[in-house]
Parts: sequence; C-alpha cells; structure tokens
Amino acid sequence: MYINSINKAKAVSIDALEGVKNTTIRWLLPPEIGVPNFEMRYFEIKKGGHTPPQEICPFEEEAFVIKGKGILKEKDGEKLIKAGDAIFIASNEAHQFLNVEEEILGFICVIPKGAEDELFKELKPKDLIKR
Repeated sequence: MYINSINKAKAVSIDALEGVKNTTIRWLLPPEIGVPNFEMRYFEIKKGGHTPPQEICPFEEEAFVIKGKGILKEKDGEKLIKAGDAIFIASNEAHQFLNVEEEILGFICVIPKGAEDELFKELKPKDLIKR
C-alpha cells in the first residue's frame, strides 16, 4: 500500500511543453511506486492558463475536478467544468483544459501506466515527494 498527499507531492511547472501556460502537475501515484496499471496525477491551472491546444492522446483519460471552474474544449465546442465533475476523454479525442476564472482550476487525471513517460521525462523530478 502507498498513500500520498497533494500537499506532499512536488508541484512541477509544465509550461515548457508546447502550448502550455500557467499549469503545474503533481505525480500522486506514479509508476515509480509500483502501480501496475494506472497513474494518478494532479494538475493546477492558474487564470489564463491552459493545457496544449487540441491535445490528442492515444489512450483514454479520466479526470475529476477538485476545485475551481474552467472550460474543456473538444471537437464539438466548449463545456463548462467545475468542482465535482467527472470527465472521460476517449483515446484520440482532441481536448484542452482552460482556466478563465480567478480561482485555480485543480483536477485529478488518471492515465494508463507509462503513457506519458516520454513527454514528461525532462520535467519529472527524481524525488517526487517533498521532504
């Protein structure tokens, strides 16, 4: 068993990724702790921030909004999302999370284990937990 906390996981800016602005990630349940199938990450997006435009991932994602409000862009337009919303994003479905509010948009995102290892390899800290 492994227990982690949003408050103990290091917040890492991912603004260096193309098309990302004012966004951080925290690895809550990463492959390094021995998860067999899925990884859990926590994202925070400040006002005016966003994930990559029309991001397309070859795997499904599940997200749960913890705090704030935002916009989820998808092929059919924009959807308002808010704390308490659960979101399913199918494989190869274009999407983008945006925050247009003052309050931080915070959400948990679950993906298959190792699905984004290459994308984050330069940004992911060796020590994922704050001491």
